[in-house]
Amino acid sequence: MKESAISIASATIAIFLTGWVIIAHDLSPDFKQSLASLTGNHWMSVSVIAIVLFILSLELLIGFKSARRFLRVYDISLWSTSLVAVTLIMVLGILAVLITQFLSH
Repeated sequence: MKESAISIASATIAIFLTGWVIIAHDLSPDFKQSLASLTGNHWMSVSVIAIVLFILSLELLIGFKSARRFLRVYDISLWSTSLVAVTLIMVLGILAVLITQFLSH
């Protein structure tokens, strides 16, 4: 149960930060080019960043009891709800940026 809650919290954190990376790369051609130069394709770079963010947040939460306590990681219901909410918010945010860009051209 503890590992599941930590994994869900880590996924929530990773999705939130990855969503902001996607929004930033859609708004900034320079950032998008920087991501493309990392792996040859900006979407591959975003994927690598998402994996790294998940692993880092997982290791942080496993390694630091104070971080788990501060974030109330053991509340699996809270983090499950947060995961769904963050995912929906990031999807809607990315969609809003894409629609705005489409309509402005």
